[in-house]
Amino acid sequence: MKKNNLFVMLAAALAVGSVFSCNQIKEEQLPQEPQGQEKTSVYTLTVEALKGASTKALTEDEVNHIIKSSWAEGDNVDVYNAGGEKLGTLTPAVSSTSSTTLSGNLDTAPAVEDVLTLKYRSGNYASQDGTLDYIATHCDYATAEVTVTEVVDKSITTTPAQFVNQQAIVKFTLRQSGDESLSVMELKVNVGTTTYTVAPVPPTKTSTFYVAVEGFSEQTVTLSANAGGAYYDRKADNVTFENGKFYRVTATMTPRVLKSISISGLNPAPSYYYGGALQIEAR
Repeated sequence: MKKNNLFVMLAAALAVGSVFSCNQIKEEQLPQEPQGQEKTSVYTLTVEALKGASTKALTEDEVNHIIKSSWAEGDNVDVYNAGGEKLGTLTPAVSSTSSTTLSGNLDTAPAVEDVLTLKYRSGNYASQDGTLDYIATHCDYATAEVTVTEVVDKSITTTPAQFVNQQAIVKFTLRQSGDESLSVMELKVNVGTTTYTVAPVPPTKTSTFYVAVEGFSEQTVTLSANAGGAYYDRKADNVTFENGKFYRVTATMTPRVLKSISISGLNPAPSYYYGGALQIEAR
């Protein structure tokens, strides 16, 4: 009997040990909560937005002489706080008009009364192809400031956003003397130390160029056109272009006159220069 009792006690002890061992393994396999880390919260920002006179997409109303705009799929608006930190990106509800609702997620919630800056695209105007489509997809830089009015749970609302374009759009129509159309391969617009180079892609000749320029006041503007072997210029003083406005300019260009000739001998062939720019090489 004693032998049997000892066997029973050992069996019971082993059974208890098995239970505790199994429980311990299961507990170690449970996923552990990260220590010292808080769960990330996502906040939804909603903004009623209105674009300015010239923003994506762009089409010219030739009757009223204005640029019409509308929001399109794929447009993105970045959100920044007062310290310049990017908080997130908003996307618009597709609209055939200049007004829409922007919405998106932010990882950090601003406080009520905080001022946020909304930015659409960036201001890179150095090289363009002379079309409204290019301006719409590359140069249509616009900004707006909104104030946070309410933060409820994960929802953020602000004052309406009135976007202001950070460039003017100028439609240059080139003419020769006698009001004859002048088609060229490239147009350069010089304002002070800034040069905008405009060339159709693929290369072709045209007499009409849409150009996005940063606004300026009472500056000298020089147009230089390359017609492929012939050059034309036009200069105007005290010119003002305001951001957010559309201008139509008809420019009568003047052929560039021969200012100097440089002959370097027969080998290589003599080189002829018009106003410092190489035009032809005699053969």
